[in-house]
Amino acid sequence: MFPRSALKILGSLLAGLALAAHAEDYPKRQIEFVVPYAPGGSTDAFVRVLAPKLAEQLKTPVVIVNRPGAAAVIGSSYALATTDGYRIFAAGPSNMGTALIVGPKPPYSVEDVAPIAQVLMNQMVLVSKNGRFASFDAFLKEAREKPDTVTIGSWGLRSLSHFYVEQLQQALNIKVRHIPYDSGSKEMVAAMGGEVDAAVVTAAAARTNINGGTVSGLFVSTEQKLADLPGVESIKTLGYPGAVAFSFEGIATSAKVPAERIAILRQAFDKILSDPQTVAAIRATGSEPAYLPGPQYGQQIRSNLATLQQIASRVKMDD
Repeated sequence: MFPRSALKILGSLLAGLALAAHAEDYPKRQIEFVVPYAPGGSTDAFVRVLAPKLAEQLKTPVVIVNRPGAAAVIGSSYALATTDGYRIFAAGPSNMGTALIVGPKPPYSVEDVAPIAQVLMNQMVLVSKNGRFASFDAFLKEAREKPDTVTIGSWGLRSLSHFYVEQLQQALNIKVRHIPYDSGSKEMVAAMGGEVDAAVVTAAAARTNINGGTVSGLFVSTEQKLADLPGVESIKTLGYPGAVAFSFEGIATSAKVPAERIAILRQAFDKILSDPQTVAAIRATGSEPAYLPGPQYGQQIRSNLATLQQIASRVKMDD
């Protein structure tokens, strides 16, 4: 009879051989990297950084497929329709967050998804037309003294920015009018022109316009200031830790993909996202690299879902 320790070693060796055998036949054809948004946005930008690097790592073609619509549900559903590991997709706070809580129920749940890696984090900034508010205190004073009068734009009904408007109302003890737009670019134009009094935008979108002098930043949704927005105070420093929030983006695939193929994808992205050149390239798109391995990214998704569910339980998210 073999000693128990020897059996454990033998078992590990056999498992390794099995993984190697599966690895030999994957991937052997093109992988689709699905972006559930139109070309040109921040998600599309980081995917275009990563796709050629993944092709190099796995020595197989990687093609980007843009499938926008329905708060990123259309593209996500398309990616999850196959279970062989040849479709991966950008997974963030819309398709892995707000879409699972409000609005039409998507044909998938968080249990159907295998997180591969978190890629970046993005903070949110409340901006306004230059001169509209002299300071955050001026905004807060007007919002409290004139309930349902101050307007705040978001990049979409039931979007993460809409949830943040609701979070702000609770944390700041204010009542504002929410004005949804169908894209971040339209929302920013509305803020620049004074069509809305303020707008919740990503830090990536805010940087260019604040530094260019077209809008003012009232605060950033962080615990500390951002290095590249030194003139914009953090909401925690202003005394409202309950309004701290962030956005994230990552990569996922179907949970039904064989475990050894998920492991291969995770290993590939671990190498890619640990490379300083990749980090610099992502930062150049305007987002902040923040790599997390797949299991930790899964925890991030679930934690964010719990926060969004708390917000949605207190308010009506249909307008």
